Amino acid sequence: MTVEAWLTQRATAQKDNIFIDDGKQQLTYGQCHEQAAKFANVLHQLSKSRIGVYVDNSMEAVILINAAWLAGIEIAMLNTRLTTKEMIAQMHSINVDTVVATMPLTLDASIKVYDYQHLEATITDESFEVPLDEDRIASIMFTSGTTGPQKAVPQTFKNHEVSAKGCEQSLGFSINSVWLSVLPIYHISGLSVMLRALTKGFTMRLEHKFDAQRMLRIIKDEQPTHVSLVPQTLKWLMDVGLHEPYHLEKILLGGAKLSAGLVHQALEYHLPIYNSFGMTETCSQFLTAAPEMLAERPDTVGKPSDNVTVKIKQPNKDGHGELLIHGGNVMNGYLYPEGLTQVFEDGYFNTGDIAEIDDQGFVMIYDRRKDLIISGGENIYPYEIEAVAKQYPGLEDAMCVPIEDDTWGQTPYLYYIADHEIEPQSLQHHFQQHLAKYKIPKSFERVTQLPYTSTGKLQRGRL
Repeated sequence: MTVEAWLTQRATAQKDNIFIDDGKQQLTYGQCHEQAAKFANVLHQLSKSRIGVYVDNSMEAVILINAAWLAGIEIAMLNTRLTTKEMIAQMHSINVDTVVATMPLTLDASIKVYDYQHLEATITDESFEVPLDEDRIASIMFTSGTTGPQKAVPQTFKNHEVSAKGCEQSLGFSINSVWLSVLPIYHISGLSVMLRALTKGFTMRLEHKFDAQRMLRIIKDEQPTHVSLVPQTLKWLMDVGLHEPYHLEKILLGGAKLSAGLVHQALEYHLPIYNSFGMTETCSQFLTAAPEMLAERPDTVGKPSDNVTVKIKQPNKDGHGELLIHGGNVMNGYLYPEGLTQVFEDGYFNTGDIAEIDDQGFVMIYDRRKDLIISGGENIYPYEIEAVAKQYPGLEDAMCVPIEDDTWGQTPYLYYIADHEIEPQSLQHHFQQHLAKYKIPKSFERVTQLPYTSTGKLQRGRL
């Protein structure tokens, strides 16, 4: 269906409402539309149907993204933490030879990089805008998988719209919401907040990077109603004094496992935490657990929004199997590599995650199928071992990976962070109190850091 762009709709209906607030300046929907339409004319002159964007969490990034959409240009989001070699490979895989950057960037001769400020200096009073086709690709993101080539995920405007509506139904927000977001815009978790604002008309309080003290000060003084976090950043906020909700109505968590200990602590502080699960392929969250659900089952990621359906593929005796999802938020198929048809089964997308759905409809995610450790025919979930490890006094973080074993096929190996070396016998004893013998790591190694993505997701196998 062809309609006016979401920004155009908001500029008509909520012209003077604040769209973006970065703590220093504010941009209304009307102002953003005016600037983006003029920038769209500049982008139109590039004669490209698809470009890469290299952006930070800034006003300029928001204007650039919306300008591309007004110009009818698909945008491929570049992860700013990648090496230039990785970026070039990604852009080549989807036939992109032009990138617009809001920060300094140098690639090779095969890709032309335009500086945002340079393009901005060529703006005239002339605007450009094409109607929004909901079936058109809005954004392209690459999965953060650790095995094989990264996959290019095309996300249509319709995908984003269905996702935003699902979030509104399962989490809740209104035109009066103020959503504090520090998650990177190049990632679906950050972009989705902007898209929810665009579809509803609320304010996105954009923060450049996470600083616990500064975030706490914003929560206290500026009174946002919503904030997006990962479990680790929630912990840091509670460590520096987030012991009451202030004006927060919703704290949306995602991107990584949420421990039972963190759930209990947050609920003791009456923090309105909502755990969630989503993927790049599903345009962000499609499962959400409200505080009352978490009080009952701290390990749940909740229930699906009304506009999606989930089921378990071939559950085992424990009800565990791969999680499948069907809904308008799901991508139509990968742009790269081509021909990955096996990810869809009877219209359902196979998430690749091992999950369970209990009698109440609560969904529990255990681990990625590719992360499963199979030892002597038994399935071992690395997260279960990591969760037990973190209960050991003084052990700050942990990552469990498989190592090859001639007898058992695979056995668990644990990396951990602590301020001192822990005796293996002491760790063994700790695990014996909580886990079956076959699940206990055979070896332990102290490290100074673990490999996390920019959104707090643990990347097993990348140490």
